[in-house]
Amino acid sequence: MRLALTLVAFLALTGCVAPESKTAPESTAAPDGEVNEIVVIAMAKCPTPDNLAPAPVEVGPADKVVADFTPDSYLLAFAWQPEACRSHAADTSDPSACDGGRTWTLHGLWPNSDDGNHPRYCRPSETISQRTTIDTFCMIPSARLQQHEWAAHGVCAWDSPEAYFEQAQKLSRFLVLPPFISDTMTAGALRDAFAANPGLPREAVSVAASPEGRLREVRLCHDLAFKPAACAPKALGARDDVVLTITPPN
Repeated sequence: MRLALTLVAFLALTGCVAPESKTAPESTAAPDGEVNEIVVIAMAKCPTPDNLAPAPVEVGPADKVVADFTPDSYLLAFAWQPEACRSHAADTSDPSACDGGRTWTLHGLWPNSDDGNHPRYCRPSETISQRTTIDTFCMIPSARLQQHEWAAHGVCAWDSPEAYFEQAQKLSRFLVLPPFISDTMTAGALRDAFAANPGLPREAVSVAASPEGRLREVRLCHDLAFKPAACAPKALGARDDVVLTITPPN
């Protein structure tokens, strides 16, 4: 069955776009004549908590440090925030990310290694500035997670937090992600929804689910030039026929 999807630009889905930034919906004809409505919402300043401040510097545990590795690829990971908040996931369920009815949020941009020994905590990290913490809050609505992603992954390929988050924003800016549709759908249908983005191959979409089949996140594979590229077969996550349980937004 073809799913008629209303697609919303990623930065709008975080719940961080002001109402006046909305533009008129565009309609596009699908190959079978079915019309899919695409809502394009421009980037706007995000409302931020009054007490938003950079998180403390994170020091990587010695047993987690994997330095001196050259990345083979990059993963751009989007968390399904309702599930993160329901399950109290340690990495993406900060209280600041669990209000406002958010759906997709950026988990991070990760240098990746084909042998599974992924670069992590490659060097000591510095504190993210107040300005960068605020500017990044729309993508990653958690100062603690921002600091973690920079310390654990960003330092392995970028010289500064600003360069790291700018690259993540460039890769995310024009993506159109599927909103909540139903509480169950197959991993294959979710891949199809992401692959509706021009230039994003279906085989570049990895679906991460819990052992119980609950949707956790979607990871998009990129080559060293930051172009979408096929994921390694073992990195594709859930099979197409797996029925996902999707936690609805608040």
